[in-house]
Amino acid sequence: MVTVRMHELHDNRYRSLVKSTVSNQALGLNPLRPWRKFDTDMRTSSALRRLQRAHNIDDVRELARRRLPRFIFDYLDGGADDEYTRGENAKSFAALSLMQRVLVDVSSVDTATTLLGMPTSAPFILSSTGASRFYHSQGELAAARAAATSQVIYGTTSSAMFSLEDVAAVGDGPRFFQVYVLKDRSITGEYVQRCKAAGYGAMFLTVDCATHGNRERDLRNRISIPPKATPRILWQLLQGPSWTLDYLTHTGWRFPNVEGYVDDTTRDDFGSVAEWFADQLDKSFTWDDAAALCSDWGGPFVIKGITSVADARLAVEIGATGIVISNHGGRQLDHAPTTLEVLPEVVDAVGDRVEVLVDSGFRRGTDIIKALALGARGVLIGKAYLYGLGAGGEAGVARVIELLKGELERNMTLMGLRSIDEITSDCVRWRDPRFVR
Repeated sequence: MVTVRMHELHDNRYRSLVKSTVSNQALGLNPLRPWRKFDTDMRTSSALRRLQRAHNIDDVRELARRRLPRFIFDYLDGGADDEYTRGENAKSFAALSLMQRVLVDVSSVDTATTLLGMPTSAPFILSSTGASRFYHSQGELAAARAAATSQVIYGTTSSAMFSLEDVAAVGDGPRFFQVYVLKDRSITGEYVQRCKAAGYGAMFLTVDCATHGNRERDLRNRISIPPKATPRILWQLLQGPSWTLDYLTHTGWRFPNVEGYVDDTTRDDFGSVAEWFADQLDKSFTWDDAAALCSDWGGPFVIKGITSVADARLAVEIGATGIVISNHGGRQLDHAPTTLEVLPEVVDAVGDRVEVLVDSGFRRGTDIIKALALGARGVLIGKAYLYGLGAGGEAGVARVIELLKGELERNMTLMGLRSIDEITSDCVRWRDPRFVR
């Protein structure tokens, strides 16, 4: 039984194994390094052609499914337990009809707005997701570049695979940093100072991860951090040669935002760093601690992971300037409510005091319009742009942004809406009685 760790594939023995098999089956090329540039160019041009033939997020998802090894795709795509909430997130948008106004001058439609004091070309944000190099070697850098080019807000996180300083250096686009609170509070304090120095416009605190959700796809795939190169995993790597070669020809995975706080003897071991980070997550963190972090940051501060009016009110009381209504894409508590279910009542309770954002399940421009009509100021997308990253790196993320902005503008035009401010509650009607209050 082969039980070596994934990062050991960089050793010559396992590099040769995968290299020779992939070469014989797919490429007819030997040795790995001389053809790296050729292969990169070849894969880039073919990926661009495929991306241009992707006409919606589901098409991009299918491209990602084909490129990624199964255990990586399932990690991205899956949810918790029975994945009930994951499925209901997508279905919930069908509960609303869009109301169309005609004979309106829509010769000019503007999707730009301002969120958390940051101007953006569209009312959606590329949410912080962590470990983005799982999907492409350029990870957070690719996503940040695509977002900066399109002038949409991008978020990175303490569990990112590029440092917060490196992400900030890719461009002048609007950005935020998301933290998980660690037992060593001095580390969070250092994040605050580093983010201020790097020019981050807002800080997000994720509060719905006191423990990991039960993601059974990962259990069935026997995935671990780092993944062990068992025969099953090796076979899946061979089924995704583009991803595997991208992995093999770049440096090993790292968590640079936390490496500096790990013991010198284990700092270079990805698995040890991942274990240290998981152990540092603080289950005793309370609203008082959140208030202290909000005060330390002193700028736009957002609580992410709200699904109740009671918690929304507490977020206001501690001084948060924004909240994200979120069920973590169905990856944490299964059977949590869909975000559209609780959005109207949260907006009624606190919408005049904080910016209410929302995520979980957004795949279409019409989905974004429906959320804004229910009172959200903006929408966060996660899986959607990660599908793009997995399908084609920076170009894939750019294609997702292009698709969503195009759908948003086109459907605003069809509805007689000329600006984001014109999207109001009159733009939707409930068609599903389960949601009618």
